[in-house]
Amino acid sequence: MEDEKIIALMEGYAAGTLSGEEAIAFFQWYSQAGLEEFHRVYSLSSILPGAFPETAEMPEDFRLQLEQAIRGHSENGTIPLFRRHWLGWAAAILLLISVGGYLFYHSERPTPVDNTNNNIAHSSSNDVAPGMTKAVLTLADGSRVTIDSARSGQLAVQGRTTVQHEHGAITYNSITPSKIQTNVKALLYNTLTTNRGEQSPPLTLSDGTKVWLNALSSIRFPVAFTGSSRDVAITGEAFFEIAKNPSMPFHVTTKEIDVEVLGTQFNINAYPGEPDIRTTLLEGSVRIVSGPSHSLILEPGQQARVQDGISLVKNPDIDQALAWKRGIFDFDHANLQTVLRQLARWYDIEVKFDGNVPVRSFHGKITRDLNLSQVIQLLQDVDVKFHIEGKTLTVTQ
Repeated sequence: MEDEKIIALMEGYAAGTLSGEEAIAFFQWYSQAGLEEFHRVYSLSSILPGAFPETAEMPEDFRLQLEQAIRGHSENGTIPLFRRHWLGWAAAILLLISVGGYLFYHSERPTPVDNTNNNIAHSSSNDVAPGMTKAVLTLADGSRVTIDSARSGQLAVQGRTTVQHEHGAITYNSITPSKIQTNVKALLYNTLTTNRGEQSPPLTLSDGTKVWLNALSSIRFPVAFTGSSRDVAITGEAFFEIAKNPSMPFHVTTKEIDVEVLGTQFNINAYPGEPDIRTTLLEGSVRIVSGPSHSLILEPGQQARVQDGISLVKNPDIDQALAWKRGIFDFDHANLQTVLRQLARWYDIEVKFDGNVPVRSFHGKITRDLNLSQVIQLLQDVDVKFHIEGKTLTVTQ
C-alpha cells in the first residue's frame, strides 16, 4: 500500500472518521508492518510531526485511540490487558482484522500473568489450517459425491430432480410440474454431510429452502417434497431460511426435538457432547417439541434450550448463535472445554488434557480463517499452555 494511502488511513483513524472497510484495511497493514515501518509512516503523518523516536513503545496518543476503539466493542467497558511491547500489540491487532473483534479473559485467580515463558510448543509443519468449504452428498442409491470448489456443474439426476453445483451453491431443481410430483409414491432421499474441518456450501432444496451446515453436521432430505409436509432431519448445527408455504409446514427433526415452521430463519445447534440443544429464531415462528409433553413456540429474537425439558433463554445473544455462519468464533464467558470443543470441530483435531482442566473463562471474537497456532497464541495469554503435535492439541498448566 502506498504511503499516501496509509497516512490517510492513519490520520482518519486518529480522527475517528474511517468507515468499517477503511478501518479493516488499516488494521491489515498495521498487523503486517514492522516496528520501523510503523514509525516511518507515523512520522510522515500530521498526527505527530517529525521523526518518531526509535523505541519499542507504542505511541501514547495512538495507543489511546486503539484502546478507545476496542472499548467500544466491549459490552461492559472492559478491554484486554495489552502489553506495551510491539509483539503484544501485534497479537492484539490480529483480532481486529476483518471483524474489529476483541478477546479478553476472566481468570478465577486474579494473579498477574507472566507470558515470557508461555510460548506455543509446535513447529510450522505441525500447525493446523482452518476448515474449508466442503461436503459429501450421498445420493439415493448410496453413491457419494464430494463437493468442493473443484466440482461444478450437474452432479446427479434424482428421480425428476436435477442436482447442480454452480457458483459455490448446491441446488435441487424439479424438472416436472409440482402437480406431478405429488403423485410420486416413493420418496428419494439424499444426505449432505460435513466432517470435522468442513462447512457446507449453501444448499437449496427443491422448495427453495436454503440450508447451511456447520462442521461435523448432516441433513437428510427428500429430493422433492410431496404430501402435506416438508420433513428433514439433521445432526450437528444448521441454519435454515425456510421457503414460505403455509399449506405445507416444514419440520426439522434431531435426535431430541422436532421443530415445526411455516416460513422463517432459524439456527439449530444439536451437537452430541454439548450440554444442551439450542434453537435460535431470527424471524417468523417455530414450535419446538421435545418428547410427548414438552413444547414451546418461539418468537423472533428468542432462543430455546432443551435439557431435561424446554426453556426460554433469557436475553439470548443472537449474534453469537449465528457467528459460525459469519466466519467467527464468538465466546461469551465460555469455559476452556467449550472453546476447545468448537476448535476441535473446525480444525479437525483431538484435544487432550495433561493434568487437571484449567479453570478459565473466555469472552471475545476470533475469525475462523486463522491457523490453529494463531488462535492458540491468543488463548495462551491466560496462563494455559498448549502443545500441537500433528492433529493433537495437548493442554497443560
